[in-house]
Amino acid sequence: MKTENTQPSRLPLIILSLAVFALGAWAWSLHGEIATLQAENDDLRPKLAKAEERAKADATEVEKARAYAPLSHRPSATETPADAAAANSARKRNLNPDEMATLIKNPAMQSIISSQQGAMTQMAYRDLMDKLKLSPEERDYMQKLLVAKQMDKINIGMQYMNPSLSADDKAALGQQFVQAQQTDEANMHTFLNDDADYATYQAYSQQETEHTEVGMLETALGSGQQLDPATADSLASLLSSTRQSFPFTVDFNNESNFANPALITGTNVNKFLDEETQYQAQVADKAAQLLTPAQMDAFKQNQAAMMQMNKQKLNSILQLSGGANK
Repeated sequence: MKTENTQPSRLPLIILSLAVFALGAWAWSLHGEIATLQAENDDLRPKLAKAEERAKADATEVEKARAYAPLSHRPSATETPADAAAANSARKRNLNPDEMATLIKNPAMQSIISSQQGAMTQMAYRDLMDKLKLSPEERDYMQKLLVAKQMDKINIGMQYMNPSLSADDKAALGQQFVQAQQTDEANMHTFLNDDADYATYQAYSQQETEHTEVGMLETALGSGQQLDPATADSLASLLSSTRQSFPFTVDFNNESNFANPALITGTNVNKFLDEETQYQAQVADKAAQLLTPAQMDAFKQNQAAMMQMNKQKLNSILQLSGGANK
């Protein structure tokens, strides 16, 4: 039986901002995960080498996704060596909420997270940008708006984790969060300057998780194996409909379930991760009807990456919310 959330509030958006931060943390550590896989799995080495060659061949993609690769952060002109050292050391250990809230203000970490969110939004929204026929300049501007929205979630969300905040302080932050999101949406509407295009954007955003997964797959596919727009849309819809119909005990793909702190427990997270494996098996069976054998090979590797991403995201939220021991 599915567990329903019964505590509607602004908290879903606040807690969910931690998921956004966790995605950045996972992306930041991905190079280390790949290095471990290379050392432990000889059969993956040729595939990883080919993936790295493809990334190097596309200088633009490499620059936009640069936060996925480096072992350490490269300071920008505005960052001090101390800033960069603090940001780099953070990935080596778990941080408590106070440390996380302090670290997120670090200029080096702000640069890292912004770059990571740029790479994530580029993967998630490039098909929409294609559909809207945006120029290169318009694509860049839209991506900046998307990153700004994510950074608002992260920065205000991390302030909310301060244990010394009073109830009034939290209420004020909640209002600030809502206002920031409203402003971000208004900016997007103004940019698109067309009600139909904005409606298309809103509908697309409802499947952001699925489009991110499809975007990751498209990045991994080799020359001649790229998805056509119709197949990409069909795959995103397949992922969404299968997820909605799967009987998760507590579906952490559903943002509203982050509204109830009682649901964010180690037991529920572990149960969800077990059920996620079953869900992904169902998805693979259905996706085989859409994709070629070569695309399916890449899709299955992508599924493994998405499950690792979910695990990292949820474990980070457990740590920050205090639910790890429940």
